[in-house]
Amino acid sequence: MNHRQRILAALNGEATDRIPVHHIQFSGDAAAKILGREALVGGAFLQWKQINALWNGPDAHTEFLEQRRADAIAIAENCEHDLLRLHYWGWPADEVPTRRIDGETFAFGDEQTGYTLQYREDLELIVRTDLRPIEALPDPMSITEDWITEKIDAEQRGLDAGDSKLPIPLEVYRQCAADHPDYVLKMGTETVFVDMQDACELTAAALWPDRFAELLMIRATRIVGDIPALAAAGFPANFAGMDVCTQTGPSISPDTFRQVVLPALTLIADTCHDHGMKYVFGGDGNFWALADMMFHDIGVDAFFEVDRRAGMDLRELRRRHPHVTFIGNIAAQTLHTGTIDQVITETMDCLDVAHELGGVIVGCSNMIMPGTPIENIHAMLDCIRENR
Repeated sequence: MNHRQRILAALNGEATDRIPVHHIQFSGDAAAKILGREALVGGAFLQWKQINALWNGPDAHTEFLEQRRADAIAIAENCEHDLLRLHYWGWPADEVPTRRIDGETFAFGDEQTGYTLQYREDLELIVRTDLRPIEALPDPMSITEDWITEKIDAEQRGLDAGDSKLPIPLEVYRQCAADHPDYVLKMGTETVFVDMQDACELTAAALWPDRFAELLMIRATRIVGDIPALAAAGFPANFAGMDVCTQTGPSISPDTFRQVVLPALTLIADTCHDHGMKYVFGGDGNFWALADMMFHDIGVDAFFEVDRRAGMDLRELRRRHPHVTFIGNIAAQTLHTGTIDQVITETMDCLDVAHELGGVIVGCSNMIMPGTPIENIHAMLDCIRENR
């Protein structure tokens, strides 16, 4: 089997010649340790590199994009990935800094309405500071139904205009599919959710669930308009997601999820299925309370970032949901702070479930953090290579 055949077999619940592999995310530090050089892969590290490239002008940004793509392929090949992720967390190309304050800080916008970003290299973390006075920021305790009405109207205008909701242009998808025919690409549309980091959204979903459901259905209708083109471009699966759970459970109640999110998410999954595509959803945390809705009511075909430390037991997931494929389940925390023996034990546990029950794409379920010992990373990679 080649990489594409192996992933498609796993998504279809069929036997594979060996266990498929995909590690969800890398810090810049971890990628550099693996490749032995700086690599444009990661989260805040990658965003900071892109912000600097934008500041340095169009030629620097074009060079950045080319190197980012090459490094994504290099890390996948080095780690023997079967699922290919070409786009890690980038920075929007239209958000160019307006001034540089120092080597670690950029300003965006003006001094009344803008913000600054400061980079912490040791943590690979970007700290944002809004320049608006605190009283000008949205107050979730003071929003009215007009807030959600404005959101609905804006979404409807986009739908009426036929605006795409794809996170990158369609021609980029087509070119990626043409360039990598032996892989399934980890790319897809946007999705629908209640943003657990936005207090206004959480408040609105609680106070006006019917209106929020209306908003998400309009958004889903915009999203599904792009699915036929993705299917025609050769994408067998639509990878999308957003964190909707904490370490202890969903950020909204299961009843609210059922009322607000489920109808719109079902529309997306059904449209994927109608066009011969799998729907793959991703998110952190403990999603046991949503699992039946996700995998039976909505029809999600696969789930990534299966978070062991949040109580998501891989064997139990496969037993309860044998028609669903799960991606991940090696904890980034174990890699970061565990011993080599603990890393091997956890990696073997995932491999054992994959061999016994199938339907598993093994890998680290979250970002391999800055400061993770290279010995632990090699222990995981070697254990997979020798036992897959």
